Amino acid sequence: MLGKLNTFHVGLMLLSIILFTSIIFPILISEPVIHHFRYTEETRQLIVPPYGPSQEYWLGTDRNGKDLFYAIVDGAKYTIVFAGIITLARMIISLIMGMVFKRLFMNSWWSGLIQSFQYIPQSLIVLLVLSPLMFYELRSDSVLSYAETLVIQLIVLVAVGILPLGKIIAETAESLSGFQYITCSKHMGASSFQITIRHIMPHMCPRLFILAGRQFTQVLTLMLHLAIYHLFIGGVKITSGQEHDQFNNYSTISNEWTGLISMYHRELMLEPFVVMVPVVAYTLLILCVNVMTKSLEKSFDKRLLH
Repeated sequence: MLGKLNTFHVGLMLLSIILFTSIIFPILISEPVIHHFRYTEETRQLIVPPYGPSQEYWLGTDRNGKDLFYAIVDGAKYTIVFAGIITLARMIISLIMGMVFKRLFMNSWWSGLIQSFQYIPQSLIVLLVLSPLMFYELRSDSVLSYAETLVIQLIVLVAVGILPLGKIIAETAESLSGFQYITCSKHMGASSFQITIRHIMPHMCPRLFILAGRQFTQVLTLMLHLAIYHLFIGGVKITSGQEHDQFNNYSTISNEWTGLISMYHRELMLEPFVVMVPVVAYTLLILCVNVMTKSLEKSFDKRLLH
């Protein structure tokens, strides 16, 4: 049984375990109480956060005393599910657009226009659109609720990736249409719909799964780019860092991993373990998805050889 498992199945099992744990763990166990200081009876010393990894705090705490293990486990579902929803929405919309408007995507003028937009970082477009909506004055509250923030972020992040992905799908469908048996089907009177369903889609499906894996990684990277500018998934909580609001602290509401990385990046030169915890989790997630995608590519290449 174990001999039949490939890297794709291992990656899928790992993602499933992480997602299931992230959903169940916060339900069964409440978030640990934050201790802003601790007094050790053995050494008679007053200790303040961040606390290092210990039996009580497996991965340590941040500077406010927040348990990093709980934050990582709780934020995993938001990171994976949100990136997965964006990827799925992009794939479905782009597939429909690429197949229905294939001729439009193959038009030289339209294709050149889409190609030119690929030189503009998607993170820059999303940043310009979302910044006026997400940020607010420190002495006021956000005009958007948590649900409204998620919906707006979802729409914008899906929209910026539709056209480039639709172009790739249209070009793939066009290349598949050049096969001789598809040309024969056209001469025999098969409609475009029949050709698409019976001949193009069976060959397109493996490629779509590979594209989905690449899109998932791209979305995770985009989320990290946005987090650098304090645009966190689910919204941002802005608090004062010093008196008279000289500096602002930006905190993620959902504990999603890219937001945690952005929150703790200033600890790199002070307490490196605080920022390395979400960095390692985020890196392993991308590595897991890339391994799954690479396994699909190898499997697809073997099918082509046979």
